[in-house]
Amino acid sequence: MEHISDKLKAEFSRAKNAFLEADRICIISHRGPDGDAVGSNCALKLALQAMGKEVVSACVDPVPPDSVWLKGADKYVEDFSYNDFDLVCSVDCAAPKMVVFEIKHDKPFVNFDHHISNNGFGTVNVVDADACSTAIILYKFLEYCGWRISIDIATCLLHGIYFDTGSLMHSNTTEEVYRVAGELMSRGANLKKIAKEPFHTTAVNKMRLWGRILERTYVNEQGVTVSAVGTADYVACGATSKDTGGAIDFLNAVPGSQYCVLLSEDDKGLVKGSLRTQREDVNLSDVAGQWGGGGHPKASGFGIEGHLRPVMSWKIVGENGEGKELTF
Repeated sequence: MEHISDKLKAEFSRAKNAFLEADRICIISHRGPDGDAVGSNCALKLALQAMGKEVVSACVDPVPPDSVWLKGADKYVEDFSYNDFDLVCSVDCAAPKMVVFEIKHDKPFVNFDHHISNNGFGTVNVVDADACSTAIILYKFLEYCGWRISIDIATCLLHGIYFDTGSLMHSNTTEEVYRVAGELMSRGANLKKIAKEPFHTTAVNKMRLWGRILERTYVNEQGVTVSAVGTADYVACGATSKDTGGAIDFLNAVPGSQYCVLLSEDDKGLVKGSLRTQREDVNLSDVAGQWGGGGHPKASGFGIEGHLRPVMSWKIVGENGEGKELTF
């Protein structure tokens, strides 16, 4: 058993009791679900279904191709009624707006998450900001409860961990992560499939879109690496806003950068900002919070209603370093 703080044990106990008392349960993944959101959702659903519970997975957006192969990931609903369930749960949702659906507290609402910006919006809050992913929290929860981790559940959990650690290469990959990953593999988790789908399967149209993102990349005077992509680019490349996933890691590879930001339009009238850094002295959760977002110190994001408009800026600089900036 991995180390669990007394505070987390108390929330585990409350969550376990709430699940045991419920018969009909809805589990919500955040909008624009990723590997951790889907893997965590499906793992918890499979565990509860094995106990005879009626469980539904919900998300306003479709499951991405790199996660839809997980057991039960093709059974999501896009909407639901609170009155149909005894308990509602969210996984990997940093804030209520990521849940999208209205949150009601007239029945248990269990909040599983690992984002430092999570303010505890559930009636039960299983939140550990030190965890690499929500999936690893759920692994500890299932172990705490003594509920069986099947091959399918192990695969879902490892998929979430593998995704949120950037294939076990990000700085959040600790000794504990490797121990848990090894344990899940010993239970039959399909690492070969997990490794291939998120990071080693890229369609041509997605590559073309990444090409545009990389071509526009620059480092501004504050040492921030920036790029942007919009609706016209998606049309030209035969891609969608979801195909931007993964490009941010290339921007984050620029040496000496404070952090990087990728701005991208989506099909709902939002401009999304994805932020990453390799530095220890930059907290991107605070940076993203300036625009109503949040996340982790090294990986955060935000969304603003509107659209992108490029601005060309040229500066004429004299020999003494002074100049006048002209914006067109």
